[in-house]
Amino acid sequence: MKGFGHIALASVVSIFGISAVHAADAAAKIQASEVVTLPSDAAYGGGDKIGSQLIAATYNAGKGPGIWIVADGGYRLYHNGSLLAEDNQAGRVRFIPMTFLPGENAISVVSVNGKGAPGVLVQIDDLDKSYYSGSGWKSKPVVSNNSWKNKGRDLSQWGGATTLSYANNKLPSGSALENFATNTQAKWIWTSDESDPTAVLLFTFNVKAEGFGVTTTGGDAGKVVIASDSASIRKYLQNNDAVTILVPEGTYDFRQMRNAVTEANKQGRTWCRTTCGETNRVTGKTNKFYRIAFEKNSCASLGESGLEIVKESDNLQAWSNWITTKPNKSLVGMGRGANLRGASIAVRSNEGSGNHIYRNLAIYDVNPHLIEGGDGLETVGTASKHVDKFWADHISYKWISDGMDMEFVDNATISYLDFDGANEYNCWGTDPYMALVEDAHLTYANNYWHNTYGRVPKVTGESNGSQVHLYNQYVDYNRFFVAGANGHSANAKAYVRYENSYIDNGQGYLAEWGDNGYVYFSGVTFGNGTKQQHRYNGTVKSGVPQAETFNPSYSFEKRNVADLPKEIPNLSGVGGRYGKMPEYNQGFGQSNKAASVTLTAPAAGAKITANADVTLKADAKDNDGSVKSVAFYVGNTLVGTSTTAPYQVTAKNLAAGTHSAVAVVTDNSGLTWMSEYVTFTVEGAAESSSSTVAESSSSEVSSSSVAESSSSATPASSSSEGTIGIASPMQRATEAEAGFYRIFDIQGRPLYSGNSKPAKMPTAHVIVIEYSKTGKTLRHYIQ
Repeated sequence: MKGFGHIALASVVSIFGISAVHAADAAAKIQASEVVTLPSDAAYGGGDKIGSQLIAATYNAGKGPGIWIVADGGYRLYHNGSLLAEDNQAGRVRFIPMTFLPGENAISVVSVNGKGAPGVLVQIDDLDKSYYSGSGWKSKPVVSNNSWKNKGRDLSQWGGATTLSYANNKLPSGSALENFATNTQAKWIWTSDESDPTAVLLFTFNVKAEGFGVTTTGGDAGKVVIASDSASIRKYLQNNDAVTILVPEGTYDFRQMRNAVTEANKQGRTWCRTTCGETNRVTGKTNKFYRIAFEKNSCASLGESGLEIVKESDNLQAWSNWITTKPNKSLVGMGRGANLRGASIAVRSNEGSGNHIYRNLAIYDVNPHLIEGGDGLETVGTASKHVDKFWADHISYKWISDGMDMEFVDNATISYLDFDGANEYNCWGTDPYMALVEDAHLTYANNYWHNTYGRVPKVTGESNGSQVHLYNQYVDYNRFFVAGANGHSANAKAYVRYENSYIDNGQGYLAEWGDNGYVYFSGVTFGNGTKQQHRYNGTVKSGVPQAETFNPSYSFEKRNVADLPKEIPNLSGVGGRYGKMPEYNQGFGQSNKAASVTLTAPAAGAKITANADVTLKADAKDNDGSVKSVAFYVGNTLVGTSTTAPYQVTAKNLAAGTHSAVAVVTDNSGLTWMSEYVTFTVEGAAESSSSTVAESSSSEVSSSSVAESSSSATPASSSSEGTIGIASPMQRATEAEAGFYRIFDIQGRPLYSGNSKPAKMPTAHVIVIEYSKTGKTLRHYIQ
């Protein structure tokens, strides 16, 4: 799809610094605003083509992860070496919807200053946090090759970017900045010298696990692929190569319908049934209770009376899709995430599996009417061969028969998990099994547990022992015990360190533990009637458990505990702050994508006679819907909208100078997309407008002259020696030494006049006009 800029709203009323309030007045000329020429040198990205498989064109600006960018000049924007977008129009805001990968994310901007003060403003929105342009960026004014745009670049010879003093709600040149990210913390940045005409600006952020799982790299060493259906996802998970698997935003059906009893009989197991002894908490009705016995033709091992064996003729259904995996995989939902219905993914040491990352996924509907009928995501190692390296991040988890088990695993982290145990299809209304941990070194960070039966988590030491660290947890309604620990021997102890968390509506115990099991609570707030009690070796004791503990070897960020009930539900789960758990019977298929649009007229580089009408045309196509409208902009001014093909409008009253045009398409679902720009020139005498400076001490420079002056590569010339055309410092005239100076502030107010240039300027940024000794204007620039 050409043109990777989304617009800010679902209509063309307001788009990335292009606002309908600026719509062209038929009687007013559309002035030539600041347009620059991007460098053709390959060292600065000249010749690069726009395109990245990480673009997610399924939502509008600010509705999902992505990058906001605007320059007071022009720019090229890169991610991990791929050109995402470029623009030559000052002040045109773009948002590029993105999927950020686990590992290194190298952001690069090549920016060109035209006239006036320079600057680039960037905000990067990931699932749970944002990154902002500022002092953490690197900069150079000149580069000799383009290795700067790729991952793994060497930044040791790069200086820090300079944070400019301009407000982030205006352009440095003084014009209003509209439709950038609301309440942004981004700062205008440049090199250390504002007179540099070009800046290369770099920023790197790493998406990685906290805690024990920090060394997990997943498929980072291999290629990146897109798996657009459940069969492809399975195929890539079982591939022997390292691979990052991107799943397009949407909902995928993994279910495999089959007779559960037939399957259990083949495994020497028995499904047992009785009527539940209490009503379902969700529905208020009484459900059947189905639980599997790990013996043949008997329910005796379950130790409950009234159980009956379920017959094959009863047609009890199961539909989980058990998927084993090979090592070195990353499975990543794109955009706001992918929903995997019925998937039951196992990372097993028997297949040599490990070093896995799962991110931005909803995993749900794994036999929710059965107990112990399958996990949605699990590690399965052995005492002699643990699974090594595992990270699950921003996972939504609901309607799961057997929870999320982490067995015999080291160097593992689960973060931003949204585990909703509410289940209208089982006995009690809350899943009985949530998180079983056996022989693990595991971190739980920033997780949301709600509507749980208990065991969040239950930790055992089978043969090697466990160390489980939890922090920044929010637990809301738990009916049994929150944390459990049970070690099998002095050599296989189970430690649970639970700190800096908030527990609401605890209906049972804070902990269930005994010999060789140790639970430690610290910095935990208890709300809404949570009982401060625990059970040790079967004896109920009051107070908060504070047994001996371990000290994690890593540092970690503690959130404000009082804010956890609000923050964690908003940030956790599929899509993070932009996503939500799918409905149980949500329709399958990929999310709708924005239409594509290409500006076809005027031709790039066209020269148009002054006062002539200009026809703007665009091709627009929507593969999964229909085109609603195409809006056309010259600079930041809306010149017209077309609702039928062929999409075109006529622009009148274009002032002489260079113009940059774009088209914005809106589809039937309200998604919007911006084309790549086309630059053309209207020939004729330059408009002086309010840019003329009278030759008197009371004259002032209009602030609009900076924003609306010609984009010519050389200072503007006119029969009036006072005409101002702001030019890049590298393009200043050099015909003679100046004999007189006049200095104005950015708003055009006179500050100084004299025969010599002052050593120190009266304000941080000023307009300087240099005259020859004969009174001829030599140079005009901002310093």
